[in-house]
Amino acid sequence: MAAREGALSEVASGRVRDVRLRLVDPATCRMWSKHNRLYDLLTKESCAELIGSIRAQGKQEVPAVVRRLRDDPEGYEYEVVAGARRHFAVSYLRQEENRKEVYFLIEVRDLEDEEAFRFSDLENRNRKDISDYERGREYLAALHDYYGNNATRMAERMEVSKSLLSSYLSVATLPQEVIDAYADPRDIAVRHGQQLRPLLNGEGATALLDRAREVAAMQRTLREKGQAGGLEPAEVFRRLKGSGPRAKATAHTVTNPTGRPVLTAKRAGGRLKLDIDVSMPRQQILDAVRAALDSRQD
Repeated sequence: MAAREGALSEVASGRVRDVRLRLVDPATCRMWSKHNRLYDLLTKESCAELIGSIRAQGKQEVPAVVRRLRDDPEGYEYEVVAGARRHFAVSYLRQEENRKEVYFLIEVRDLEDEEAFRFSDLENRNRKDISDYERGREYLAALHDYYGNNATRMAERMEVSKSLLSSYLSVATLPQEVIDAYADPRDIAVRHGQQLRPLLNGEGATALLDRAREVAAMQRTLREKGQAGGLEPAEVFRRLKGSGPRAKATAHTVTNPTGRPVLTAKRAGGRLKLDIDVSMPRQQILDAVRAALDSRQD
């Protein structure tokens, strides 16, 4: 970190000594296809603080991390692994405010795809402006692409608990009908996925999907009337959850990364009863028990 900060200082003073650092036109860069942000949903409003900071400083302070492209069919020279908001902000200043003196500061790294995924995740893991849905999509793609659908191996490589990984995957594996019910998919929280996913495995699935289509139609109508914000996420979640079969208020189902129920926890007074599918792998059962205990105060 100290070496990186020193290199940044040299770039800022005009003495470029680290050949990995470059000041480039953002138009020469494209997003990595596995990037964790939905770039098309970035706006000047959502990036206003960053845009203002770069405008005030007259430059970008922290470099984005990129990989060099070779013979890209569209003519791009770099792909952005981490730094989508920085790319958007600099592009906005150059295009909309004609601040051509502001360049995109990049750090060029040689990263394999799995390394790029872990680097991007570590840089953004504690950022609150990355939504649960965006993170879940990134994790689901990585699970398929780099870890052979082995969630245990993926969790070990990421150094996170398997239950945490599963909670994000529950969001990413929601059907498109449910995602379309939200005005913005970034509004879908982990707890939404955890509670809606089990309803898709039983007799309530058809009712849930029908209700999701109805809510999506309502959202379209609101947008046509100029109410871009649509229904509040909490209201959407309430409507979707109510579409399943009526269950006891104390029941809570924990699923594995593929959405299959591992156990159902039922609370009665000061007791917690666990109904466990013993045919599931031992580690998934242990993770599910921990998740049930963690949620006992919900």
